[in-house]
Amino acid sequence: MKKHILVEQELKKVLNKVLSEQQNDTKSKQRKEKVESAKPRCIPENVIPLSEIVGQADEYMKYAPGVSKRRAGVNSMVDSLGILNNIRLFKDVKDGGSHLAYDMMNHLNRFRNKNYYDETNGECHKAMDKIIELYKENEHGTELVKDIDRILNLQTKDDEYTPSPRAKEYLKQCVNLVKGQ
Repeated sequence: MKKHILVEQELKKVLNKVLSEQQNDTKSKQRKEKVESAKPRCIPENVIPLSEIVGQADEYMKYAPGVSKRRAGVNSMVDSLGILNNIRLFKDVKDGGSHLAYDMMNHLNRFRNKNYYDETNGECHKAMDKIIELYKENEHGTELVKDIDRILNLQTKDDEYTPSPRAKEYLKQCVNLVKGQ
């Protein structure tokens, strides 16, 4: 039988190595837990179905005489921003688009702290990210924030046919909601 004699320095070295490995393991576990806790969680109270995010494509409502728009979802936002961008063409819109902008702000506010369950990969994502993605994919939308900014900077010779100051305030709040502020 062999006898192993450990020198005090070797014993300290082995002990320090084992302790540092344990510390690294606990640090990596803590980092992993932080990353997992940062991911959105899909619980029934905070999940919005895709059909609510997109909205019905064929469900129109009359906004003003001669002006119709879709009721809800990304489709409604596309229509609202289209009307606000071309408000000079819609003489029947008397409020300067403030009602449209207010509806859009409230609609975006519904999705603020909500999540969307992606069935294709089984993960949970922020609903606002899905709205931005679907808006980009729409044939009339480019980027949601850029389109809103374009309307905010819209000016004509005649201020009568630009969005009202109230509508612009609502649109600024829409930008804040989309950016997550």
